[in-house]
Amino acid sequence: MHLKRLEINGFKSFANKTVLDFLPPQNGRFSITAIVGPNGSGKSNVTDAIRWVMGETSMKNIRGKKSEDVIFSGSESKGQLGMAEVLMVLDNKDKKIDLEFEEITVGRRLYRSGESEYIINGNKVRLLDVHLLFAQAQFAENSYSIVGQGMIDRMLLVSAQERKDLLDEASGIKEFQIKQHQARLKLNRTNDNLGQAERLVVEIEPHLKMLHRQVKKLEKRQEVEIKLRESQEVYYGSIYSYHQKEIDEFAKELELQEKKYKENFATLEKIQTELAASASASSRQEVFEGLQNRYSQKVKEKNDLERRLVVLEGQMHTEYGRQGKGNISWIENKIKDLNAGLENLNLKLKQIESDLNKQLEESSFQAKKLESLQAEKSQRQLKISRLQSQMYDVQSKKNYFEFSGLTAVKEIVQNRTKFGQVFGLVAELGEVDKEYRLALEVAAGSHMTSLVVKDEEVATKAINYLRENRLGIATFLPLSKIEGRRVNPGIENLLKEEEGVLGLATNLIKHSSKFDNIFSLVLGNTLVVKDLHVAKRIGLGRARMVTLDGDLVERNSVMKGGFRQSQLKGLGFSGKAGFSEEERAEEYVAEINLEKQELEEFEKEIESLKENRLRLRVGEENLREKDATLQKERLDLETEMAGLKQELDLIKNPQDFDKHLSVLQETKLKFEKELEKKQGELDALSKEIEDFNQHEEEKKKRIFDLQNQMQTVQLEVNNIVGKRSDIKVSLARLETKQEDLVAEVENDMSESIISVLERKPAVVDVKDLDEIADRIQKLKYQLSLIGGIDEEVVEEYKQTKERYDFLDGQIKDLEKATDDLEVLIAELDKIMKKKRNAAFKKIKKEFDKFFKILFDGGSAKLEEMYDYEQDMTQDKDNMTQENEINEQTEDGDIEDKPKKRRKKVLTGIDVIACPPGKKIKHLNSLSGGERTLTSIALICAILSNNPSPFVVLDEVEAALDEANSERFARIMSELSTESQFIIITHNRVTMHHADALYGVVMKGDGVSQLMSVKLDK
Repeated sequence: MHLKRLEINGFKSFANKTVLDFLPPQNGRFSITAIVGPNGSGKSNVTDAIRWVMGETSMKNIRGKKSEDVIFSGSESKGQLGMAEVLMVLDNKDKKIDLEFEEITVGRRLYRSGESEYIINGNKVRLLDVHLLFAQAQFAENSYSIVGQGMIDRMLLVSAQERKDLLDEASGIKEFQIKQHQARLKLNRTNDNLGQAERLVVEIEPHLKMLHRQVKKLEKRQEVEIKLRESQEVYYGSIYSYHQKEIDEFAKELELQEKKYKENFATLEKIQTELAASASASSRQEVFEGLQNRYSQKVKEKNDLERRLVVLEGQMHTEYGRQGKGNISWIENKIKDLNAGLENLNLKLKQIESDLNKQLEESSFQAKKLESLQAEKSQRQLKISRLQSQMYDVQSKKNYFEFSGLTAVKEIVQNRTKFGQVFGLVAELGEVDKEYRLALEVAAGSHMTSLVVKDEEVATKAINYLRENRLGIATFLPLSKIEGRRVNPGIENLLKEEEGVLGLATNLIKHSSKFDNIFSLVLGNTLVVKDLHVAKRIGLGRARMVTLDGDLVERNSVMKGGFRQSQLKGLGFSGKAGFSEEERAEEYVAEINLEKQELEEFEKEIESLKENRLRLRVGEENLREKDATLQKERLDLETEMAGLKQELDLIKNPQDFDKHLSVLQETKLKFEKELEKKQGELDALSKEIEDFNQHEEEKKKRIFDLQNQMQTVQLEVNNIVGKRSDIKVSLARLETKQEDLVAEVENDMSESIISVLERKPAVVDVKDLDEIADRIQKLKYQLSLIGGIDEEVVEEYKQTKERYDFLDGQIKDLEKATDDLEVLIAELDKIMKKKRNAAFKKIKKEFDKFFKILFDGGSAKLEEMYDYEQDMTQDKDNMTQENEINEQTEDGDIEDKPKKRRKKVLTGIDVIACPPGKKIKHLNSLSGGERTLTSIALICAILSNNPSPFVVLDEVEAALDEANSERFARIMSELSTESQFIIITHNRVTMHHADALYGVVMKGDGVSQLMSVKLDK
């Protein structure tokens, strides 16, 4: 390896780009290049350029104060430059530097802004990379390879430590020193990281142990929780199955009773309908009176005919008697008396007829009233039956309410006077048609059981009452504070445009206007639609919708629906608004009692009417008998009077007798025929009246039978309603237990009973449930002993453990790296010690040799200087023995102390030089020339031992005379077989031995220029 070329641009006085080409090796030796020039021309700047490009960082060594001093600062004719650059091209064909390139270019640039960069073959590198590169080539910027101007004496005058460092480089251990230095830096960083990691481990370890204990407890807790959950699943699953089985049985029984109830109630309604139809039909009394009137008219017509026939017969008997004329005066008086008697009879008959008409009118009125009362009685009986059914339903609802989980609501309702104005539950304040009831109950949701109160004061008192008595919780809606919701315009459009939209929920419930805001809040903008198809057609999310089947579609498109059992709870909207279930039941009882009282009054009035009608009939019969007697008397009088009048007429007109008798005979025959016809009509009317009476009797019998049947069926219905109510109460109790069980499961296991049942837990006998319950309590007690542990501790433990393991691994890696670095440092120490010892022996020998050549005699030597320092470490060979000693001291309770030993350390190199004929104890006693020759001898000894690829000497022989210069030149020529020499000199002898000369001159512009001479040409 040798230096091929040096390019300088902008460095100190070399303002222009200057290239120094060096001759390649010839004839087995490297070239010697001499750089000459007058003082101040800048030739020493070449040495500075080489030192600078090789990585010199001390501005003192390159004759400057600050870094920008190396950049051309300008002259009178040339301005300052912004950058200095030096490139060194090395021939690496012998691969002395372990790189693939045969030519290596090392460069350095510095900008006036302060930025700098190092380059190897065009790539930016670190300063360390440059140092390692030159260390591999056995030279460096501070080594013996570059001896600057005025540095030749300093090689002897420096301290022993600095001289040791110089010889270390000469020994070829610079590369190892750099590696060892890097290893020590890395070891220090590793120790720092190790200490930091150990501190973190010390800090984490107690927390990790605590977390480990927590995790163990959590694992134990999880094990207990698994057992507890398994036991709870079996326990709750079994109870739920038993309850569900009983509920199913009650449901079947209830379904059977409901079927019987519907059948019997249908029969009852049929009977009541028939009774009502009978009572509300057209009056039969009018028909009977019509028949009676017709019969009376026919009797009257018959009596008239009979009377006329009797008169006619009297006339004929008178005619047949031929009694003669008689006493006319007596006859006239007799007629006059008969007329008076007849008038009296007519007056009596008229009075009887008037009395009879009044009796008939009264009888008709009584009959109509009786029919009305009987119809009203049937309606009352039907109403009582319905009220009783409703009462049983309300009582079953009331019982459900008592057995449901709404204890708090019940307490507030029962003690409402304590708090102020409590209107009742939302469910009690509205009336809803049966068609919409399920839909509106689903739409109202949990607000069905909310209590509506006057204001927040009432709500506060009620809440305090519940809290003080530990009665549970209830929801209160203060009427004075609740504000209604505004109906969205889009809802109104849907109501107008969409088919299947039945209406806005708030418009389908009847309630007092003061509760408008309550129902607006509860039902909001909910639309009632026919079914889900309508809801889907409208579009999910456009509005809150509920179907008649109870399927709910929320505004956020959440859908809830499925099969819903019929309401048994009594908490739904009903036909009675504003009353609690207890009040409704009491009202139904009061109403039933009132209806029964009125029914009793009706029955008493009916009996009274029947007695009056019987009395009227008796009076009617008496009047008719009197009428018939008087009619007969009147007929007799009229007959007698007619005979007397005829007799009087005959007495007065005898010539008309025969003619008159013939007319009487014809008239008689005519009357007899009419009388026979009237008798037939009377018989027909009599038969019709008899049939009518018989039909009426059968009808009355049917009514009595229907009333008896209605009472029987009503008793059966009441019995069924009672049974149904008992079943509903039992079913409500079971459903309440089931709901409580569901709530207990959700509270105890934090999941639904459905999820539990999906895992199909085993169903055990009822007798085993107590044992399982005891086991659950024991497991809960174990959990209470373990205590609550946040499950996030597992994740925290995992993270902490990972961090601890990571740090532990890092510590192990760092400890291993520390051991490896210590081994590396120790190995490097051994290598350097070995190489140093070998080199020192050779340098010591060569130093004496070159000293004698230069001084033509005398002696010189190098001596190593050592010091001792205390070493606390123990040799590996003694570790086993010391461990045995430690074990013995542990058994014998003897304190173990590390053994101290002294370590011999090389601290410097001393130079002893004795020119011929002199005894020199101190180097300071040497003259200037003697010191120069001694330094040159030392440099030559070093170069002889460890040749540098190239050596730069800056006027090192300036103090030598011509004879010594000749000796120096011969030594340099001898050493050029191993090293390339670049010498800055004024010495002619040196120039004579050079292979090439470079002249450096400086004109008036302050810029150094170069001229070259090849001496072989």
